Amino acid sequence: METSDQITQVWPIAAYFIILAVMLVFMMLLSYFLGPKGKQRAKNTPYESGIISVSDNKTRFTNHFFLYAIFFVIFDLETIYLFAWVIAFDEVGWPGFIEASIFITVLLAALIYLVRIGALELTRRHQPHRETQLQRLRESERKALDLRPYEPNKGHQ
Repeated sequence: METSDQITQVWPIAAYFIILAVMLVFMMLLSYFLGPKGKQRAKNTPYESGIISVSDNKTRFTNHFFLYAIFFVIFDLETIYLFAWVIAFDEVGWPGFIEASIFITVLLAALIYLVRIGALELTRRHQPHRETQLQRLRESERKALDLRPYEPNKGHQ
């Protein structure tokens, strides 16, 4: 294959990436120059859903949210490989079918492993942590309001 044929085949992809990079730089410069430049005191305060934070909330998030995201990305990327196999089905023939079947079997084994170790079970695995978190919250509210637990036999005799 001649170099001119190769350049003819590659130039649309190269042009796409060059245009993409130019647009990215242009949008970032535009937002830098046209964006607000306020230096107010409230600029760095947290503001969530219209509620201004009252205390220094140090809520811990467990890692199961991130695990779900990682599992999704992993299994979603596998569909891209299977999609490419489907497109080239006529060219790869039976050897390609056997390879794809092995690939799907490995994916199923990974999914079965995740289910068996309980990585996809949210309530059972993280319930004790949530209970201790709620208990600490109740105790701090009780201290803040200076309420004592009700004792029925004290002072009523």
